[in-house]
Amino acid sequence: MFIGRNYELNHLNKMYKRSGFQFTVVYGRRRVGKTRLLTEFVRDKSAIFYVAEEHNDLLSLSKFSRVIYKYLGLPDTLGTFDSWIDAFEFLVKSVGEKKVVLVLDKFPYLANGNKSILSILQNIIDHKMIETNIYLILCGSSVSFMENEVLSNKSPLYGRRTSQLKIKPLDFFETSKFFSNYSYNDLLKVYGALGGIPQYLIQFDSSLSVDENIVENMFDKSAFLYSEVNMLLRQEFNNPAVYRSIIEAVARGASKLNEIATKIGESTSKTAIYLKALTELDIIERLVPITEKNNSRRTIYQISDLYYLFYYRFVSKYTDAIEQELGRHVYDTRVYQEWSTYLGYVFEKVCVMYLSRENTKMSLPFLILKFGKWWGTDPIKKTREEIDIIGLGDDGMIFCECKYKSEKVDLSVLNKLIERSRLIPTDKRVYYIFSKSGFTDQLLERANDDIHLIDLSHM
Repeated sequence: MFIGRNYELNHLNKMYKRSGFQFTVVYGRRRVGKTRLLTEFVRDKSAIFYVAEEHNDLLSLSKFSRVIYKYLGLPDTLGTFDSWIDAFEFLVKSVGEKKVVLVLDKFPYLANGNKSILSILQNIIDHKMIETNIYLILCGSSVSFMENEVLSNKSPLYGRRTSQLKIKPLDFFETSKFFSNYSYNDLLKVYGALGGIPQYLIQFDSSLSVDENIVENMFDKSAFLYSEVNMLLRQEFNNPAVYRSIIEAVARGASKLNEIATKIGESTSKTAIYLKALTELDIIERLVPITEKNNSRRTIYQISDLYYLFYYRFVSKYTDAIEQELGRHVYDTRVYQEWSTYLGYVFEKVCVMYLSRENTKMSLPFLILKFGKWWGTDPIKKTREEIDIIGLGDDGMIFCECKYKSEKVDLSVLNKLIERSRLIPTDKRVYYIFSKSGFTDQLLERANDDIHLIDLSHM
């Protein structure tokens, strides 16, 4: 089963149809489905698919040699090529003008075994591949390596690529397709616990309840998803403990730089560097009020990866109990009762995704260029105010409130949203209210072209 990734597949196919040499860099966090995407892409194409492993250079070259021989229908008894240059030159000569996809997957492993592989590829592209119809794809999970060593202007490969794809987690609507028998509330729980990571989603058994799946996969000391976070951090960082501390501090409420620094016992300057690294990996996101510039002093941080957020908010603080095989007990007595508050946060994220999809279809009242949050002070009341979602467009703004509660949303919610929106100057205001449980008749009567009421069935 292959779900989603329509844009990515369309892009890869568009590049494939172009004549001449093409070169795409594909990267993204581990488990996000890059290899599965590329496997689907080459399914009906002539392709050489090499998956690097944590071998030394000689073993890697030996494996690559066998992959080439297999593709060309030659016996692997021919032996290993003397060098990577020989292997690439042989391949280029053998395929001639044929359209061939060459995938080098898990590329950072290959580069770790041979520090000159980037320069070798530069040389072979400039002098050999550039005259061919080869479609070269480099793929890797180490986001920092792919951005700093492959894509940056310091890389030997700089200027050679014709496109790049950063593979993001699936959105809520795509992840929902994994579980056709779950309710909307169940699907929000799945998304809130795992995010849109395909490798995590397939761990869940749809014949079990969501709560059973979470207990078995995240509150069991032998489960893959219980130990996954620590493994991911060890693979990305030399000193994972400090990054683990930062994520945990943010997950439990610290949002400003000085608060986070105090929690982990580091200077703000060092903490800022650590936060920048976590932001580059899309684990943490840096937020400013949408109407302000990026250098705003009102910057806050929050965890953007929902798997990390759920783990550090609900799992990590009970690891002692889980190690004593009390995972089910702490889930039933401690975690379960916190779902409603947490799902409110998840619901807000889903509302942004809904709006983004509608925006792409040009179905909103006007084109939105940017979505974000807003917080600030009401100068008259001297109170701190927040707006869940604001969409900025050339023709105006949309202001949104998200309510994931059991009762219907009433007119007071709209009135408060209108009042808060007056704190932000704009020529045109449109209002969206999202609700889990619908709306009162009084509020429904107010719906018009400028007031949109969206419930679950509509989404």
